[in-house]
Amino acid sequence: MCLRWLSLGLLLAANAWSLAPVEVLALFKDRAMIRAAGQQQMLKVGETSRGGVTLLAADAQGARVRYQGEEYTLALSSQVSSAFKPVDRQRVDISPDNLGQYRIRGAINSLFVNFLVDTGASMVAMSSSHARSLGLDCASRGQPGTVQTAQGTVSSCFMNLNQVTVGGITAHNVQAAVIDGNYPVDILLGMSFLRQVAMEERAGVLTLTAKF
Repeated sequence: MCLRWLSLGLLLAANAWSLAPVEVLALFKDRAMIRAAGQQQMLKVGETSRGGVTLLAADAQGARVRYQGEEYTLALSSQVSSAFKPVDRQRVDISPDNLGQYRIRGAINSLFVNFLVDTGASMVAMSSSHARSLGLDCASRGQPGTVQTAQGTVSSCFMNLNQVTVGGITAHNVQAAVIDGNYPVDILLGMSFLRQVAMEERAGVLTLTAKF
Protein backbone atom coordinates (compact mmCIF):
# COMPACT_ATOMS: atom_id res chain seq x y z
CA MET A 1 0.00 0.00 0.00
CA CYS A 2 1.52 3.34 -1.00
CA LEU A 3 0.97 6.71 0.61
CA ARG A 4 0.28 9.42 -1.94
CA TRP A 5 0.37 13.12 -1.16
CA LEU A 6 -2.32 14.91 -3.08
CA SER A 7 -4.47 17.97 -2.43
CA LEU A 8 -8.07 19.14 -2.42
CA GLY A 9 -10.10 17.65 -5.23
CA LEU A 10 -8.13 14.39 -5.56
CA LEU A 11 -9.58 12.29 -8.37
CA LEU A 12 -9.27 8.55 -7.83
CA ALA A 13 -9.82 5.95 -10.53
CA ALA A 14 -12.83 3.83 -9.57
CA ASN A 15 -12.36 1.77 -12.72
CA ALA A 16 -10.86 2.19 -16.15
CA TRP A 17 -13.78 4.27 -17.33
CA SER A 18 -14.85 6.43 -14.38
CA LEU A 19 -13.28 8.79 -11.84
CA ALA A 20 -14.71 9.32 -8.35
CA PRO A 21 -13.79 12.66 -6.67
CA VAL A 22 -12.79 12.77 -3.01
CA GLU A 23 -12.53 16.21 -1.43
CA VAL A 24 -11.79 17.63 2.00
CA LEU A 25 -14.11 20.61 2.57
CA ALA A 26 -13.18 21.48 6.16
CA LEU A 27 -10.54 20.39 8.66
CA PHE A 28 -10.63 20.15 12.45
CA LYS A 29 -8.77 18.22 15.14
CA ASP A 30 -9.61 14.51 14.59
CA ARG A 31 -12.54 15.43 12.30
CA ALA A 32 -13.01 16.43 8.67
CA MET A 33 -15.83 17.21 6.29
CA ILE A 34 -15.44 14.87 3.30
CA ARG A 35 -17.20 14.91 -0.05
CA ALA A 36 -17.11 11.65 -2.00
CA ALA A 37 -19.19 10.64 -5.01
CA GLY A 38 -21.19 13.84 -4.61
CA GLN A 39 -22.12 13.18 -0.95
CA GLN A 40 -20.89 15.49 1.81
CA GLN A 41 -20.39 14.09 5.32
CA MET A 42 -18.64 15.09 8.56
CA LEU A 43 -16.43 12.24 9.79
CA LYS A 44 -14.59 11.50 13.01
CA VAL A 45 -11.32 9.57 12.89
CA GLY A 46 -12.19 5.90 12.32
CA GLU A 47 -15.54 6.58 10.64
CA THR A 48 -16.33 5.66 7.02
CA SER A 49 -18.48 7.85 4.78
CA ARG A 50 -21.38 6.66 2.65
CA GLY A 51 -19.02 7.04 -0.32
CA GLY A 52 -16.56 4.54 1.15
CA VAL A 53 -13.92 6.97 2.49
CA THR A 54 -12.43 6.17 5.93
CA LEU A 55 -10.90 9.03 7.91
CA LEU A 56 -7.61 7.88 9.46
CA ALA A 57 -6.29 11.17 10.87
CA ALA A 58 -7.09 14.89 10.68
CA ASP A 59 -5.84 18.23 11.95
CA ALA A 60 -5.72 21.82 10.68
CA GLN A 61 -3.03 20.95 8.11
CA GLY A 62 -4.64 17.98 6.38
CA ALA A 63 -6.51 14.68 6.52
CA ARG A 64 -5.33 11.13 5.90
CA VAL A 65 -7.98 8.87 4.39
CA ARG A 66 -8.35 5.33 3.03
CA TYR A 67 -10.27 4.86 -0.20
CA GLN A 68 -10.53 1.71 -2.31
CA GLY A 69 -7.63 0.06 -0.47
CA GLU A 70 -5.20 2.97 -0.78
CA GLU A 71 -4.20 5.71 1.68
CA TYR A 72 -4.08 9.39 0.71
CA THR A 73 -3.25 12.64 2.50
CA LEU A 74 -5.41 15.58 1.44
CA ALA A 75 -5.03 19.30 2.13
CA LEU A 76 -7.25 22.34 1.62
CA SER A 77 -5.01 23.93 -0.97
CA SER A 78 -5.53 23.00 -4.59
CA GLN A 79 -7.30 20.63 -6.95
CA VAL A 80 -5.90 17.68 -8.85
CA SER A 81 -7.65 16.28 -11.88
CA SER A 82 -6.69 15.16 -15.37
CA ALA A 83 -5.51 18.74 -15.88
CA PHE A 84 -4.19 20.37 -12.69
CA LYS A 85 -5.55 23.79 -11.75
CA PRO A 86 -5.74 25.56 -8.39
CA VAL A 87 -9.11 25.98 -6.71
CA ASP A 88 -9.98 29.66 -6.94
CA ARG A 89 -12.77 29.86 -4.38
CA GLN A 90 -14.46 27.45 -2.02
CA ARG A 91 -18.16 26.79 -2.57
CA VAL A 92 -20.93 24.76 -0.96
CA ASP A 93 -24.32 23.73 -2.36
CA ILE A 94 -27.30 23.50 0.02
CA SER A 95 -30.51 21.74 -0.97
CA PRO A 96 -33.79 22.72 0.72
CA ASP A 97 -35.44 20.46 3.26
CA ASN A 98 -39.08 19.37 3.03
CA LEU A 99 -40.12 22.78 4.42
CA GLY A 100 -38.13 24.63 1.77
CA GLN A 101 -35.54 25.79 4.33
CA TYR A 102 -31.80 25.64 3.88
CA ARG A 103 -30.08 23.78 6.71
CA ILE A 104 -26.46 22.75 6.86
CA ARG A 105 -23.96 21.28 9.28
CA GLY A 106 -21.08 23.61 10.12
CA ALA A 107 -18.88 24.74 12.96
CA ILE A 108 -18.36 27.65 15.33
CA ASN A 109 -14.86 27.90 16.79
CA SER A 110 -14.24 24.33 15.50
CA LEU A 111 -17.27 22.91 17.37
CA PHE A 112 -19.99 21.35 15.22
CA VAL A 113 -23.43 22.98 15.00
CA ASN A 114 -26.56 22.94 12.84
CA PHE A 115 -27.24 26.13 10.89
CA LEU A 116 -30.46 27.44 9.36
CA VAL A 117 -29.67 29.91 6.59
CA ASP A 118 -31.63 33.11 7.29
CA THR A 119 -31.05 36.11 5.05
CA GLY A 120 -33.58 38.04 7.17
CA ALA A 121 -31.30 37.89 10.21
CA SER A 122 -28.81 40.73 10.35
CA MET A 123 -26.26 38.52 12.12
CA VAL A 124 -25.63 34.98 13.27
CA ALA A 125 -28.11 34.31 16.09
CA MET A 126 -28.28 31.58 18.69
CA SER A 127 -29.96 30.78 21.99
CA SER A 128 -28.21 31.09 25.33
CA SER A 129 -28.41 27.27 25.46
CA HIS A 130 -26.36 27.06 22.27
CA ALA A 131 -23.86 29.55 23.66
CA ARG A 132 -23.32 27.51 26.82
CA SER A 133 -22.76 24.31 24.83
CA LEU A 134 -20.16 26.16 22.73
CA GLY A 135 -18.41 27.59 25.77
CA LEU A 136 -19.26 31.19 24.85
CA ASP A 137 -19.28 33.46 27.89
CA CYS A 138 -21.51 36.47 27.30
CA ALA A 139 -20.85 37.85 30.76
CA SER A 140 -17.17 38.43 30.06
CA ARG A 141 -17.04 38.72 26.25
CA GLY A 142 -20.42 40.11 25.19
CA GLN A 143 -22.20 43.44 25.17
CA PRO A 144 -25.74 43.40 26.62
CA GLY A 145 -28.66 44.47 24.44
CA THR A 146 -32.03 43.44 23.06
CA VAL A 147 -33.33 41.94 19.83
CA GLN A 148 -36.75 42.03 18.23
CA THR A 149 -38.26 38.57 17.63
CA ALA A 150 -41.69 37.24 16.70
CA GLN A 151 -42.37 36.99 20.44
CA GLY A 152 -41.38 40.60 21.06
CA THR A 153 -38.30 42.28 22.48
CA VAL A 154 -35.92 39.80 24.13
CA SER A 155 -32.75 40.32 26.15
CA SER A 156 -29.56 39.27 24.41
CA CYS A 157 -25.87 39.94 24.20
CA PHE A 158 -23.68 40.67 21.21
CA MET A 159 -20.25 39.19 20.64
CA ASN A 160 -17.78 38.27 17.90
CA LEU A 161 -17.22 34.62 17.03
CA ASN A 162 -13.61 33.82 16.26
CA GLN A 163 -14.48 31.46 13.42
CA VAL A 164 -17.58 30.28 11.55
CA THR A 165 -17.20 27.45 9.02
CA VAL A 166 -19.70 26.18 6.45
CA GLY A 167 -18.40 23.57 4.03
CA GLY A 168 -14.95 24.77 3.01
CA ILE A 169 -15.78 28.42 3.69
CA THR A 170 -14.50 30.01 6.89
CA ALA A 171 -15.17 33.55 8.11
CA HIS A 172 -13.44 35.18 11.08
CA ASN A 173 -14.64 37.68 13.69
CA VAL A 174 -18.30 37.12 12.83
CA GLN A 175 -20.78 39.20 14.84
CA ALA A 176 -23.41 37.15 16.66
CA ALA A 177 -26.41 37.68 18.92
CA VAL A 178 -26.97 35.34 21.87
CA ILE A 179 -30.67 35.40 22.80
CA ASP A 180 -31.88 34.49 26.30
CA GLY A 181 -33.73 31.16 26.40
CA ASN A 182 -33.91 28.11 24.15
CA TYR A 183 -34.82 29.78 20.85
CA PRO A 184 -33.95 29.76 18.01
CA VAL A 185 -33.86 25.96 17.85
CA ASP A 186 -31.23 26.02 15.09
CA ILE A 187 -28.47 28.60 14.98
CA LEU A 188 -29.40 31.20 12.38
CA LEU A 189 -26.73 31.75 9.74
CA GLY A 190 -27.40 35.45 9.28
CA MET A 191 -25.93 38.25 7.23
CA SER A 192 -22.84 38.82 9.39
CA PHE A 193 -21.62 35.59 7.74
CA LEU A 194 -23.59 35.63 4.49
CA ARG A 195 -22.40 39.07 3.41
CA GLN A 196 -18.90 37.61 3.30
CA VAL A 197 -19.89 35.08 0.61
CA ALA A 198 -21.56 35.20 -2.78
CA MET A 199 -25.03 33.63 -2.82
CA GLU A 200 -26.86 32.16 -5.79
CA GLU A 201 -30.11 30.17 -5.89
CA ARG A 202 -30.66 28.00 -8.94
CA ALA A 203 -33.21 25.21 -9.41
CA GLY A 204 -33.94 25.38 -5.69
CA VAL A 205 -30.29 24.84 -4.64
CA LEU A 206 -28.55 27.60 -2.72
CA THR A 207 -24.85 27.98 -3.55
CA LEU A 208 -22.48 29.85 -1.23
CA THR A 209 -19.11 30.82 -2.72
CA ALA A 210 -16.22 32.38 -0.86
CA LYS A 211 -15.48 35.88 -2.15
CA PHE A 212 -11.76 35.54 -1.52
